[in-house]
Amino acid sequence: MLQKIRIGISLISFLLIFLYCLTFATRNSEPLDVFFLVGDPVNLPVALWFGLILTLGCIIGLLAGVMSVLSKKRQIRRLQKALDEAQERSGRLP
Repeated sequence: MLQKIRIGISLISFLLIFLYCLTFATRNSEPLDVFFLVGDPVNLPVALWFGLILTLGCIIGLLAGVMSVLSKKRQIRRLQKALDEAQERSGRLP
């Protein structure tokens, strides 16, 4: 039940953000030159720049989350192994 509520809230949040982004994109379609350290300036609409930055931030956040989960799984596996060894040793006590 709680998972369905989370999914529902996530879906509603996504739709609201998506609608806001569409509205933002229609009102901010002026081109913008962005000068990077090397090369020529890149000319894209303001809304597209914000979309690209938002997407990049989401990808970085997901990668950070995945790395955290993998680290926790590794720690759980190590602790489970230590627990199993301790239980085995305690079973051999007289």
